[in-house]
Amino acid sequence: MAMPSLSGSKTKYATRKSKQYEKGRVCSNVNCDVTLSLYNHRTECFNHYGFKQPRVRGRQHPSQKK
Repeated sequence: MAMPSLSGSKTKYATRKSKQYEKGRVCSNVNCDVTLSLYNHRTECFNHYGFKQPRVRGRQHPSQKK
C-alpha cells in the first residue's frame, strides 16, 4: 500500500524579517563579557537581566473573603 504524500505551498502573505540589532554587543554588566545575540533587544545577557516574577495569587476560600 502506498503512503499518501503531503504537498505544501509557500505562504501567500508577505512575511516580515526579524529585527536585528548591532553585531558584537556585550552585556552591560561590569564583570560580564558575554556577546549578545543579534536578536536580543536587551542590554543585559540572560544571567544578568532582572526578570520579574508574576504575581501568584493563591486560591482564597469564600468564607475568608471580606
